[in-house]
Amino acid sequence: MMKIECPDCEQEFDVGEDFLGKKVECGSCDHQFTIGEEHRIVEKERFYPGEKKSTGLGKFGKKASDGLGEVAFTPASYQSDVNPEMVGPPRPRKTLAIFGGLGLMGLVIVVFLLGGGKEGPLRDIETNNRYVLCGFSALLGSILVIYGSAKNRWLGVMLAVILSVVLLFIPAMFPGNPVSSFIKPLDVSLIPVTESKSAIEAESIDDYLIRIGYDPVEEALFEHPRETVVGVYVRNADYSTQSKIASYLYYVTGRVSREVVFPRGDTGQAAMILLVEQEKSIEQIAALCERFGEVVKMEKDLRLIEVFTDRAKTEGVDEVKLKDPEDPDFEFLNLKSLKHFDPEWQLAAAKRLASAKPGDLRADITEQFVDMLPSSHPELQLEIIRALKSWAEPESDIGEALLNAANNLHAEGRVSQVCMELLIDRQVNGCELILMELWIKDPVLWSDQFIKLGAGAELMLLPQIAKMDAGHLSMASEILGKVGTKECVSYLKGIIENSKLDAKKIKSLQAAIDEIKKRS
Repeated sequence: MMKIECPDCEQEFDVGEDFLGKKVECGSCDHQFTIGEEHRIVEKERFYPGEKKSTGLGKFGKKASDGLGEVAFTPASYQSDVNPEMVGPPRPRKTLAIFGGLGLMGLVIVVFLLGGGKEGPLRDIETNNRYVLCGFSALLGSILVIYGSAKNRWLGVMLAVILSVVLLFIPAMFPGNPVSSFIKPLDVSLIPVTESKSAIEAESIDDYLIRIGYDPVEEALFEHPRETVVGVYVRNADYSTQSKIASYLYYVTGRVSREVVFPRGDTGQAAMILLVEQEKSIEQIAALCERFGEVVKMEKDLRLIEVFTDRAKTEGVDEVKLKDPEDPDFEFLNLKSLKHFDPEWQLAAAKRLASAKPGDLRADITEQFVDMLPSSHPELQLEIIRALKSWAEPESDIGEALLNAANNLHAEGRVSQVCMELLIDRQVNGCELILMELWIKDPVLWSDQFIKLGAGAELMLLPQIAKMDAGHLSMASEILGKVGTKECVSYLKGIIENSKLDAKKIKSLQAAIDEIKKRS
């Protein structure tokens, strides 16, 4: 047997000696060749330990070394201060510290963004306390983030610094109200005593200021412009009534700053209510105080109003009769509640009357609603408007007050369908501007109200229709197709001819033209 190699693919085969000189075909690549000596594979000679020597080994030197040579070693260099935490995966506690720090600072930022304004849940936190809270959160959050970011220390420091700066800037963006609103808890051992208006004897101005506790007003005058500070000293009012009066003054003065109540006296029947950042004059605030009592003193120089509370104006009424529309006194008692200074009483009465049928006191209740509209808070304005829809007689002059309320509601994004429907039904000039802005924001919701404008819709839609996108233009075309007049046909044709509109817009305008012609 001999071993041959295919000259083409170098595949090896075992064949007999008798194949030498014969033509064969490779079983691997199908190459045909005649086996010659050049195709034979000669195995090399092998030697194993203990076998005879080969003369070929003579090429290796046989001379023994005279001695051991000097061997030089280079010592290995290792970094002695390697921290396993820098090269290994982060430990769970460090990852938890990073997320805890970021979560804490992020949570405080979000909470202040959502509730840190003057009307938010955090409105009673003073500015100094806000700095303390944000500063502590920044410090604790930064420590956690820096501790957890061992492998990327600079990244952790930069992130901590950025969030800390944002946190410390939050109190400047959302400062607290000048003072925190609080009501002293009622002492159950204290028996309220009804005070007489003439019970206080004549006294000097210094003694008077000491008795009423004028210090909060004096301190506020140093911190705020003089004309924006007013102190209202209330007499003959228990703690509950003081709280309601303070809330009432907060709403009717435009909710510019939270009120603060300082209880005064030993009988629990007096309090100093401090108002700051006021836009109304002291005379206007004094007029508002007439709703719950008699103004017995007004000191312009001291920025002080003294009011003797009228219990008849602050006490409640029979709730059973108040809620029963069939009761003969239903309208009278609810009218009395509307005249109450407490906004909650007013809101409840407006809701009851909005769901009841008008009766004998229809004109009086309508007049009261109109008087209340300008100074009421948005929720009460919405209920008054809902009630006016059924209580106001066609000849009632409610347009101006209704439009002013609608503008206020529109500024806060709270205009209701009932409000706009009432304005349109009463044909109040100016309501078209509000409706146009509402329609631009939501054409689907307000298109029905636009149709109720009738021909007035043309005046609002035609000047803007060429600039509208396809969606608004389609809705505007539908409105004009239902209420448009012959005069707008030529205007629409001119837009089609002179404007470079796409086919979809032209189709919508042409549909409006066709609908107008059908109605004509």
